[in-house]
Amino acid sequence: MARSNLLKDTVSGQFDLENILLRLKVILSDLEDRDILGWIEGELRGYSEEDIVPDYRIITGRAMGTYIVNGTAKYSNALVPLHFTAMNEDMIKEMHITKVRDGISIIEKNLKSNNRDRLGRQVPTELCHAISSYELQIVGMDIMFAANDFEAILSNVKDKIVDIVMVLEKNFGTNAIDEMDISEQVVDEPEKRNKAITYIHQVVYNDTSTSVEIGDRNKFRDTKLGRFWSKNK
Repeated sequence: MARSNLLKDTVSGQFDLENILLRLKVILSDLEDRDILGWIEGELRGYSEEDIVPDYRIITGRAMGTYIVNGTAKYSNALVPLHFTAMNEDMIKEMHITKVRDGISIIEKNLKSNNRDRLGRQVPTELCHAISSYELQIVGMDIMFAANDFEAILSNVKDKIVDIVMVLEKNFGTNAIDEMDISEQVVDEPEKRNKAITYIHQVVYNDTSTSVEIGDRNKFRDTKLGRFWSKNK
């Protein structure tokens, strides 16, 4: 079976993911499924503080900063030993975690910048002082992340797009995908719409409670909806 231009462009990597997602959004709008379009919007525009962030967008960094030990030795741009602060283990773990809410275009832009290896989140000065002790006085601190953490986000999104486009091709044909219009088939053959929605939910939300096959190789069975999403703390 011939492949759609959308699938070829996604796999080639010659187009940014924002472009791919916008084209996919036009096609998926014909399915009129709020949850699927909500995922597309989250990836394009970013996730608000009220939104639940997908698991693949939750990353763990390292605490780097300037601090003074026992009132004498000063360290700069060094790994901060947070176990010497007033925080317990749960608080330390929480400190290192960040939910990446930026839209996909911002992530791509940051990874193309000269600062790609210096991406981080500044810890407020008042918090640094609040958790300090005599043994460890924190002057300033950032939670720093590896570029690979953000590249993994892009990789997850790209993988999901590939799976979604493949099921759209199977159900509606490559010509319809190239034309970015599946509306007639959605109306005339509602079973195709339902089948596509079921599978796309499995891809996006990791909901595999219903078995769906794509060709002879891919079968999803017997897991619960909800593993994909983490709770918004």
